[in-house]
Amino acid sequence: MTRTGSTTPTDSPTATVVPRPGLRDRLRRDRYLLSLVLWLDDDYPSAQRRALVAQLRGELDAAAADTSMREAVRSLGPARRLAAEYSELLDPARPRWGLGAAAVSAWLLLCLAAAAVFASALWQVAPAGGVEGVTARLLWAELTVVRTAQESSVAAASGFPWTLLVALVVFVVAARAWRAVPALRRSSDES
Repeated sequence: MTRTGSTTPTDSPTATVVPRPGLRDRLRRDRYLLSLVLWLDDDYPSAQRRALVAQLRGELDAAAADTSMREAVRSLGPARRLAAEYSELLDPARPRWGLGAAAVSAWLLLCLAAAAVFASALWQVAPAGGVEGVTARLLWAELTVVRTAQESSVAAASGFPWTLLVALVVFVVAARAWRAVPALRRSSDES
């Protein structure tokens, strides 16, 4: 059971108890809250997101006790709009870790796709290279493909992990990671 309000020494000993909603109402409430969580920005702080969901769950249960869960959910409006309103309340100068992770994922997938297409092209011409295979350079990586009756192989060599260094730079820029450093945040707020 969920209690509304807080109990203090001046409260009466019989606090208001909100009845537990039925299964259909709980499903309706939880579907709305899940939709809200999905629409919230990935960078919305998880502790605040959990607190928000817990608060809304209690408020929906209390409102549903007076009317119905359908009306309580409808009174909040579309989950997408409510999520946008809550996201606007966040500090715009915060780092955006989720955006940085998405940008790095996109970069690494692009590198993987380029390497796969390049290796496929080398695979087509590898029989002409004989037992030594064919070797070619793709940016900072060197690929060697051998395709004979006795051996089929693809090998990659790279001196310095440029792909990872570029991924780190992409993450820092996309996430605006410098905003996590208080001294840098103050100097950017002043300008």
